[in-house]
Amino acid sequence: MFDREPVRSLVRAVHSRNMQSIIFSFICATLIQIICSASDLPGKANDTFFYFAYGSNLLAKRLLLRNPSAVFYSTARLDGHRLDFNQISETWNGAVATIVEDEDEDVVGILWTLNMDQQHLLDEQEGVELGWYFPKNVTVTTPYGKKVVARTYEEVEETPKIDKGTLRPPDRTPSSTYLEVILLGAIEAGLPPDYIAFLISFPTNGRMAHIEIRRQLGYPFHVM
Repeated sequence: MFDREPVRSLVRAVHSRNMQSIIFSFICATLIQIICSASDLPGKANDTFFYFAYGSNLLAKRLLLRNPSAVFYSTARLDGHRLDFNQISETWNGAVATIVEDEDEDVVGILWTLNMDQQHLLDEQEGVELGWYFPKNVTVTTPYGKKVVARTYEEVEETPKIDKGTLRPPDRTPSSTYLEVILLGAIEAGLPPDYIAFLISFPTNGRMAHIEIRRQLGYPFHVM
């Protein structure tokens, strides 16, 4: 009579090994996904974070002055917000950029990655402790449709909307230098031509920024 027990034992052993192999493969695949996700999402494995820039920090040279860890990641669009100018800066000699929630508009900018341990440098540049801007997280979309949560900054001072066709008051107008820096950064990053045209449409006060920032950025830029 044929003894089936050795066969059953062999099947159980093979089954056990297969299950171990399956479990091992599953664990490996999961770990690989976690590692890949972490490497693609700053703030995890790389100890970095996403920063969405829309103003003077569109220009790499400007951002790198005080944030040496900044690396270009992608252009991106922030829906439900508008670009505006408010609050006079002595450095720029005119109103500086801010974003304001507005369901009818969107803002195009740049996603940068920066080292998490240098986040305070960006906060200092934006005047967070001085009460000029406050940081907030926003969800932006890359040209490939990827949604990314990024840190950005909005002016603390309320920025009322100026109706189209209404003259922009002097205290809401950027200096020529400041707008040139924004334009140079937009062109450098390859922002859409229609958005660049939109940026050009903003009037300026005709003034130049403080000589020190102009010197640091290599003014004149020959953009406009």
